[in-house]
Amino acid sequence: MSNTTVLNSHAFTDRMFRRLFWPTLMSAIGWALGDIADALFVGIRLGKVGLATMSLVAPVYMIYNVLDVGIAVGASVKYAHALGKGDAKEGINIFSQMTVVCVVTSIVIGLVGLLTMPYILRFLGAGSPRGALWSYTRQYLQIMFIGAPFTFLYFLLYYCIRCDDNEKLASAGYTIGFLSDVVASAVFIMGFKLDVRGVIYATVLGKMVGVIIFLFHFTRKWTILRFRFVKPEFKKILAALRTGMSSSFGYIGQFITLIVVNNLLLRIGGSGTLAVFNVVQDVSYVSLAIYTALGDTVQPLSATFYAEHNRAAIKRIMQLGMVIGVVSGGVIALLFALFAPSICELFGLSGAATSTGTFAVRLFCLSVIPAGLNIIWSSCFQAIKKERIVFLINQLRTFVCFLLFALLFSVYGFRWFWLTFLCAEVMTLIIWAPFAYAKRQTDTSRVFTYLLDTNSADISDLLAKAEAFCEANNANMKQSYCVSLCVEEICQAIIENAFNQKGDEYIQLTLCFEKNGTVVIHLRDNAVSFNPFDMKTGKDYDDDEQLASLGIQMVKSKSKQFFYRRYSGFNTLTVEVE
Repeated sequence: MSNTTVLNSHAFTDRMFRRLFWPTLMSAIGWALGDIADALFVGIRLGKVGLATMSLVAPVYMIYNVLDVGIAVGASVKYAHALGKGDAKEGINIFSQMTVVCVVTSIVIGLVGLLTMPYILRFLGAGSPRGALWSYTRQYLQIMFIGAPFTFLYFLLYYCIRCDDNEKLASAGYTIGFLSDVVASAVFIMGFKLDVRGVIYATVLGKMVGVIIFLFHFTRKWTILRFRFVKPEFKKILAALRTGMSSSFGYIGQFITLIVVNNLLLRIGGSGTLAVFNVVQDVSYVSLAIYTALGDTVQPLSATFYAEHNRAAIKRIMQLGMVIGVVSGGVIALLFALFAPSICELFGLSGAATSTGTFAVRLFCLSVIPAGLNIIWSSCFQAIKKERIVFLINQLRTFVCFLLFALLFSVYGFRWFWLTFLCAEVMTLIIWAPFAYAKRQTDTSRVFTYLLDTNSADISDLLAKAEAFCEANNANMKQSYCVSLCVEEICQAIIENAFNQKGDEYIQLTLCFEKNGTVVIHLRDNAVSFNPFDMKTGKDYDDDEQLASLGIQMVKSKSKQFFYRRYSGFNTLTVEVE
């Protein structure tokens, strides 16, 4: 491609990135504010004991996240793959399968948690059954387990709706859910004096509000995402779980790490040091929110482009994510470092704890950029089916490296302990990078891409190159004819019926020979909403319109399957030819 062509092709990826990123960023900020509000109000109301309680329940959230995020991410990635390949029926099937898994799992984990509560409290190190720490932790976990179904559905619907071209509603539900959590926390804790019970009441209420908002997505006429009662297909369920768990399974390691670190900090510095650790954790939620948003933007787009065999688009998406991440992450880390004393006082720390907290926050800020790079790359690898590398990244940064450096630095005192964050993230980058780039190269000979500029390019040039591509891949005469027919008729229909002929109008084409011998045609254009497959013949049409619609009918008859959707502001079509 010429340099101009490459820049024009970026018009698709850049706009799709922006369209998904801003709502996702609002969601990430809402999530961070929700988590911070819990610690903030508890710290003001209960001081160090309240903050220590929040640290103790954190490992249980890690177990939750293994399952709820694992199910949600696995379902959304597989759904995006299915729609990227033009198979809406398969996408609906995957969503339905995983919804059942989500509901059943949440009920089971809630019941098990309630029945084994005393054992969980002892394992977490909640102290004496007569102590305040035990009482607060028990009250928190009881409500948390009862509200498990809402938490699990909240994440499943959020991730899947984002992949169904409704990122604004997904962001609204996610953000309003967490903001409801913030407001309710203030009312329950500061107004009704409910202590830590107010935190978890507010959290569950926020999830319920989010789920209700998400349900409005299913009232849209053009929504593809649907729930259907389907027969369980364990192979597909396991495949989705494997994809989702490759990242969420890191929470298991994080669970173990938090148990060890909580007890370690209690031993070397008491509840005050544990309270500082909780403040650092809360600072990490906000400082890494930009990377959470970038990862959640990269993931569905990379999954879609991966299904379309559009490697150039994946590369461009990653370029955007990395540049934004490094610049914005650096600015955020600098601001937190500068205002670290005020942040610590805001969370209720005082005296020597404020000095320790300031030092800890500033050392943590050094780890923001390397942590962000790990998060962005992990999201991309998950979308393109490199689950082993995702698993490696998450186990290293949250478990192996973190625990190793935590044990090492704690020997020299709690002030050295705060270097753990930086060293764990940097070591993770050093270890996983060689494994990622040693992977096999993609066979590009079976993929053909072309950007059609409707103002200067000739369809005949596109057809000639598409035909040459088919011949180079030993396509039979029937396949070559069908591919040429589909490309010509669809492009012509788009140009004549959707474009306004005023410039900056493009059709992006990707042809791919799949392993099963079929040829898949992917087209994306920046015209107004237009589905060529809805064109019909009839006596109300003039001769030109009837001829164009007859061409589309021929495309339908010659293709194995065809699919249209409006996604991220563009018309997207997929045609499969045997």
